[in-house]
Amino acid sequence: MTKKLESDLVENLNEICSINSMFVVVNKYLKKSRNGRYYMNLTLSDRTGRIKAMMFDENAENILESIDVGTVCRVEGNVNEFPRDSKNFNIIINSIVGLSEGDYDLDDFIVASQRDKEELVNEVRKLIKSIESPELKKLLRSFFCDKDFAEKFYTAPAAKFHHHNYIGGLLDHTVEVLKISMTLCELFPELDRDMLCTGVMLHDIGKIHTYKYDLTHIDFSEKGKLLDHIFISSDMVKEKINTLEISEDISDRLLHMILSHHGDVSNGWGSTVDPKTPEAVALHYADNLNARVKDILQNGAKR
Repeated sequence: MTKKLESDLVENLNEICSINSMFVVVNKYLKKSRNGRYYMNLTLSDRTGRIKAMMFDENAENILESIDVGTVCRVEGNVNEFPRDSKNFNIIINSIVGLSEGDYDLDDFIVASQRDKEELVNEVRKLIKSIESPELKKLLRSFFCDKDFAEKFYTAPAAKFHHHNYIGGLLDHTVEVLKISMTLCELFPELDRDMLCTGVMLHDIGKIHTYKYDLTHIDFSEKGKLLDHIFISSDMVKEKINTLEISEDISDRLLHMILSHHGDVSNGWGSTVDPKTPEAVALHYADNLNARVKDILQNGAKR
């Protein structure tokens, strides 16, 4: 078993150099250059990030078919900066070969939350305990006291690309949006704290069904390809509400928050209705703020 050198980690590939190291294949495409020749276009990753890679070879199509997405490969080539002085680095591959499990240390490739999981879970439990509305507390407990649901929620990623796209990312994102929302409640005491916090906790729960993932790779599930996470989340909440004694007013306000949390329909981000209540507006901006800031923190330096 071979471990990656610290200097070969993606986060350290910030100068022109040769490289012979191991990466996970995140995605792969066959593209055609202006001169009509085919080349491989890939995204590679390790536990520290992702990097674009290309391979120009007359056998590009056959080589591409020989490697699978989600597998670890040994890559030999050169780190290149393009355009010059852009700080945008990629790898020009000379050779790429798939590896067997015993050839590498899996820990070099697992992208997971760096935060203490139990601490975050305690934040969730503390929030549920603080909810004063019997109906909303009952609804939250019906989800988070279900061991199967809770385990999926605590380990799921929040995205395939962009922000929080790692094991435990959904929990990280939810707790972070929760803290932003609690600050909004302090600034605007007129907000319905119980409703806003419940909306935060449930707005993305459909993501436990949107993605399929293992320790090295995240992709859309069959359901995720067909149904947006907003629809799946609202459907899960509606189904649970139908089994509980939840008033129509609370049900409508909560479902409205979930269906509108990506902002105005005209944005084209997946909302089916514009946010119209103070809590829906607060959820949208808290969610968007967290997603945008995290995306830059995760990926900004690599762009």
